[in-house]
Amino acid sequence: MIPPRTTLRQISLGLLVAAAASSALISVKPTRGQDVLKDLQAKAIATQDQKIPRAYHFGSQAANDVFSNHRGHTNRLIPVYAFGSKIRLDKVVGANSRYRDPKRVQELFGTIPAGTVDPNAEYADQSDLYFVQKDAVAHGVKHLFIIWFDGMDWETTRAAAIVRSKTIYHEGKGSGLVFQDDIPGAKLQYGYYVTSPSHEKNIADVNNQTVMIPPDSMQGGYDPRIAGPNPWTKGRLEAPGYIKGQAMNALDKEILAKIGGIPHAVTDSAPSAGEFATGVKMYDDGINVDDHGQFQTTLFQQLQQSGWKVGTVTSVPFCHASPAAMYAHNVTRDDYQDLARDMLGLQSITQTTRHEPIHQGLDVVMGTGFGKIAARAVLTIQQGKNVVPGNTYLTADDRAIIDAKNGGRYVVVEPSNGTNAAQALQSAAQTAAAQKKRLFACFGSDRFDHLPYQTADGNYDPVDGIRSKAENYSHQDLIEQPTLVDLTKAAITLLSADPARPFALFIEAGDVDFALHDNNLDNAVGAVLSGEDAVKTVIDWVQHHSDWNESALIVTADHGHYLVVDDPAALIGSKSK
Repeated sequence: MIPPRTTLRQISLGLLVAAAASSALISVKPTRGQDVLKDLQAKAIATQDQKIPRAYHFGSQAANDVFSNHRGHTNRLIPVYAFGSKIRLDKVVGANSRYRDPKRVQELFGTIPAGTVDPNAEYADQSDLYFVQKDAVAHGVKHLFIIWFDGMDWETTRAAAIVRSKTIYHEGKGSGLVFQDDIPGAKLQYGYYVTSPSHEKNIADVNNQTVMIPPDSMQGGYDPRIAGPNPWTKGRLEAPGYIKGQAMNALDKEILAKIGGIPHAVTDSAPSAGEFATGVKMYDDGINVDDHGQFQTTLFQQLQQSGWKVGTVTSVPFCHASPAAMYAHNVTRDDYQDLARDMLGLQSITQTTRHEPIHQGLDVVMGTGFGKIAARAVLTIQQGKNVVPGNTYLTADDRAIIDAKNGGRYVVVEPSNGTNAAQALQSAAQTAAAQKKRLFACFGSDRFDHLPYQTADGNYDPVDGIRSKAENYSHQDLIEQPTLVDLTKAAITLLSADPARPFALFIEAGDVDFALHDNNLDNAVGAVLSGEDAVKTVIDWVQHHSDWNESALIVTADHGHYLVVDDPAALIGSKSK
C-alpha cells in the first residue's frame, strides 16, 4: 500500500447552528484498522448482480437489490455553500425562488414545464448563481473563488461527511466537512438549486458552429412532487426513476406514467456550468451557446474586461466542460482543441466561423490531458475538420505557441521524469509572476486522464468500479503528479501577485464525477476530501491575506448522480446507536 500524502493542517472551525433545516446527528464508533469503504466497494462490485442488503447502491431500484441500474446524472437538487459578507444567496432562494412564479419559470425555459411551478419552492435555479456572483462583485468583492465538486449532490456530500467526521445526519446542511461548518467572519449561507437544462437533444454542426434543437428533444424542468422539495425529502408521488430523465429504463417510465408524471431532461456538465457562468439556460452538450445558437458572454470574460485576472484549475482535463464553460464557447463540449484555444487566447473555430472575436485568454489554465493521444478518425468525429492528430486536448503547434520559452504568454508545466510536481508548480508560478506571464499546467499520463485518485482513507489504492478496473500508481506517479491543492496554491500565487488587481479562480474536483460514473464510492469520497483540502487552502489564504468583506467563496456542484446510502453507519464500519 502506498502511504497517503501529507494533508494540510486542520483549520479549527465553529459549528453553524442555524443556516438550514436542523440535522439529526448520531455519533458512531468506527471499527479500527480497517479500510471500510474500500472493502464495501470491492464487495459491491463482486456481488453487483445479486439481490442482497447493501450499505449503498446506485439507481432507482429499492434496497436489497442489485448494486446498480444507473451510471449517469440525475435531476437531484444540488447544495450550495456560500461564504463572504457580500454574497446574498437569500436573493434567489426561499420567498425569492423563481420557481414560485410562472412568469419567471417561462422566462427561464421558454415555456412552463409540467409540474415545475411550485408556490412553496425554497430552491433556486443554477442560472441564478450567475446573478449572485455579479451582485457580490458589484458590492465590492475583489477575490472570487468558486470550488466546483463535479457531480456532488447532497447524498455524496453526506457520505463524505460521515466518513470524515464519523457522525451521521439525515437532513439539512449537515456537518463534518470544512465547507459545511461556520468560518469566523465568513457568514455561511446554504441553499440548493435545480440543474435541469433547457433541452436534452441538439443537432450541432461543429464545423460551422451552428445548432438546432429538434422538436422531439426532451425539455428540462423539475417536479418537486416527485423529486422532492429539498435534497433529503422524497416527493409525495412515488416514481424513483423520474430523476434519471432521458436515461429512464422501461420500468421507470411505466411507474412515472402511472402517477401522471412527465419526464424532464437531465443535464450534463456543459450546460450546467454554462448556466452558472452566464445566467442563461442551455441545451445538453453545448458550451455557452443557447438554444438559438447565440454565444453568451461569461462572467469571467466580463471580469477580465474590467481588469480582473481569471483562472481555472481542475483535477481532470483542463478543457473539459466545467472549466471550459467559465470562459470558452462551442456548440459541442467535445471540440477540445478549439476549447483549449479559446481558454489560451488563440484563434479557434468560433473566430473562423465569425461568431465572436478572439478571447484574451485565461491568466491561469491548469488540469490534466498530458499524454492522451487519439486516432484522427476519432478526433475528427468529435472535433470537426480542423482537428489536428496527436493530443486530444492541445495540439503540438498550439503548445509551442503559448510557451514563454518560445516568446509565448504562458510559463508551461508538465510531468517530468523524477520531478516533484508540487515544487515545479510553485517555481513556475513564481517565475510567471516575476516575469508578468501567465501559467499553464497540463498533467496526467497516457494511463489516466485525471489526477491520481486519493481514496477515502487517504491512500492512493483504488479498487474496481462498475465499468473500469482499479488504477495502480507508482511512487514516481505520486511525485510527478500534483494534487488539487498543489494546483490551487500555484494558481493563487500567480493571481494574487499584483495586490492592486482583483481576481477570480475556478477550482474543480472533477474526479468526483469520474468516480460516480464508475459507481465507485471509495474514489468519489476520496475525491471529495481532496477537494475539501482545496477549500481549506482558499480559506487559509483569505484569512491571512484578505478578509470576508473583499473575498467570497462559493462551494457547489453542477449535477447529481444516483447514489443511495442505505446504511449510513456501515460507511464507517459501525451501527447507529
